[in-house]
Amino acid sequence: MARARSLAGMVAGPFPPPVSHLALRPLAIAVHSALLAAALGSSAAVAVETPATPAEATLSEIKVLGQQDKAATENTGSYTTKQMATATRLGLSIRDTPQSISVVTRQRMDDMGLNSLADVLVQSTGVTVQELDSERISISARGFSIGNYQIDGVAVNSGANGLFDTAVYDRIEIVRGATGLVSGNGDPSATVNMLHKRPGKELAASAGLTAGSWSKYRLEGDISGPLNADGSIRGRAVLVGQNRHSYLDVYKERKVVASMLLEADLTAHTMLTAGIDYQKNTPKGTSWGTTPLFFSDGTPANMPRSFNMAAKWSSWEREFQNSYVYLDHRFANGWKIRAAYGRLDSSWDGKLYFGGAEYPRRDGSGLKVWSGAFPYEEKQDNLDISANGTFPLFGRQHDLVLGINGWKRTGTTKAAALRKPLPFSEEIADYRHWTGNVPEPDVVYTGARGVVTTQQTGAFIATRINVTDSFKVLGGARVSKWKTYKENYDTGNAYTGRTAAYDTKDVVTPYAGVVLDVSKSTSLYASYTDLFKPQNLKDKNNAFLDPITGSNVEAGVKSDFFDGAVNASFAVYEARQDNLGEEDASVPLNVVLPDGSRPYVSTGKGTKSRGYEAEVSGSPLSSWQLFAGYTHNRSKDAKGVLTNTIQPTNMLRVSTTYRLPGELQNLTIGGGLNWQNEIYTTATLPDKSRIRVSQGSYVLANLMARYQISPKLSASLNVNNLFDKTYFRRVGFYNGGYYGEPRNVALNLRYQY
Repeated sequence: MARARSLAGMVAGPFPPPVSHLALRPLAIAVHSALLAAALGSSAAVAVETPATPAEATLSEIKVLGQQDKAATENTGSYTTKQMATATRLGLSIRDTPQSISVVTRQRMDDMGLNSLADVLVQSTGVTVQELDSERISISARGFSIGNYQIDGVAVNSGANGLFDTAVYDRIEIVRGATGLVSGNGDPSATVNMLHKRPGKELAASAGLTAGSWSKYRLEGDISGPLNADGSIRGRAVLVGQNRHSYLDVYKERKVVASMLLEADLTAHTMLTAGIDYQKNTPKGTSWGTTPLFFSDGTPANMPRSFNMAAKWSSWEREFQNSYVYLDHRFANGWKIRAAYGRLDSSWDGKLYFGGAEYPRRDGSGLKVWSGAFPYEEKQDNLDISANGTFPLFGRQHDLVLGINGWKRTGTTKAAALRKPLPFSEEIADYRHWTGNVPEPDVVYTGARGVVTTQQTGAFIATRINVTDSFKVLGGARVSKWKTYKENYDTGNAYTGRTAAYDTKDVVTPYAGVVLDVSKSTSLYASYTDLFKPQNLKDKNNAFLDPITGSNVEAGVKSDFFDGAVNASFAVYEARQDNLGEEDASVPLNVVLPDGSRPYVSTGKGTKSRGYEAEVSGSPLSSWQLFAGYTHNRSKDAKGVLTNTIQPTNMLRVSTTYRLPGELQNLTIGGGLNWQNEIYTTATLPDKSRIRVSQGSYVLANLMARYQISPKLSASLNVNNLFDKTYFRRVGFYNGGYYGEPRNVALNLRYQY
């Protein structure tokens, strides 16, 4: 049978939605023409150093003088960086941080054509990305779902982070294991931090045009430079427009991204940063489920990869606006303080039609239609204030960071339905001749709504004691408060009461680590932290599950070579979680809770995830960039039974490029491999019996090539799934599977000056 696959559980919470009246929409339209004209115009006066010899005929460098981000990767050409702060806020190097860390640099994103956060994560060590349908994505690491996302170190936990476009970011930092010290959420999976590109003191710009398979067209514009004579005020703007069709029948998507960032040196030691990011994804032909694995007689269906029983108007529109302001000040004694505020407005507008229910018959009939309307809006305010520096003790200098942070997220689910009578049949007559041409109904809003508010606040402190030049001890703790409740309003907008979930106070999350330098290039490390995470999951009685508790232990070795140009690491870990929620299999698939989510059940005590990871990244040679990461992970419950079998036990991710020498020096070639072993779960057959469904191990090969036509103009080609492997990214969800993309090609032209 066509290889089937498994289900790790449905996305928690109400069906995600977008924010429709966001302030940046007019800005995106107004700035669009001016920005791209500046980026593409031939008459702009820009100072660019012309390569002195043919050997230097590489892409012109965007000047970033004055940039405050010492870990920035843009224009370094590297696949690694020397410094990061996502784990502890101490500004340590990767080697000095006692946790597993991956950094996906700007160069790697450009080389491999990684245009969304999901694209980045699917090529990262230990991270599994699986589609539930055309819009919903499940992202996991070390056997657990990833719930901690940040932008510039500030929490930003949207229900659709995987859709975020990467054009505005310098790099993506991924810290595997728990970072509850600074984030509050004790996820033993990973924390993903997206860090903005920064403006420079010299005028620079670039423009890119991409054309690819299934009528994909993408236009990017990026301009950066000073806004006054001495460059003490700098700005950067990025615009992206993308249209694409798909290997899925009737599916297409339009995306608009706009970003503006300003930096101002208020004094020689004080900098103010303010910015706003906007993104809108407008898909059509949106699916709401997976491809059937079985016919009504229980035999394998073997549907084509293009199978998509959606109406052409079916859509799940998403809209995001992230507004932020940061104030950084450095004191004369070297201490630094940062105050950061961020506001994420997001909304989804789901109006869906998908023939995914029940099992099709061989004559093409039998598919029932799922349809509905799911409007949702969410606002998240985030505040983060921290200070870090050094202090003397026992004749040595030691590091200290302390701070307070928190966020408040308010999500509003509006009661809505498609107007009755429906203008279409609720069963598809014959899927074999599907066109997607279905009459579109109106949406009726009752006026009733539910508002869920979640608040978290906390204070943290961490220190690194430099016991000797080669031995460091890290320790810290966080005290957190967490509150969740729901307020209900009827069709007349009258308040009908509050549903309390839980209100936890003074939860202490300790953190400890040690780092021992055994040579100039190699360190041994170990770390421990407690876990605590309230979960926004409900049982079949509509009651919230108890918070997740547990611990995370990790030990390993890290090395850097070639003066930090290459980083390598190996780690072993164990995470223990109690009260972990998983979808309640005893509840029929068509049963949902009042907020639209599926019911979950606690797995009880003793869920453990154990494994090891190895990674190497950087530039072994000036012309050679390399990333490789291998992961082995197993999760078991208290009885020793394997859990999360929908997640692969073993994964290998490889990306590399090499610039040829001599007369071929303008040509860079490269590619990558993604391999994983079998995943599996059980599905329900038409006769209600259960059967194992799986996707066997597979490897995907990717190729890239870039030619430097001139110092300012380059052309690159990316080929993904080179051998056109047919495989499922996920199996078991709604008793079906979600196919991975067939072979696809993208050609990019980029002009930079």
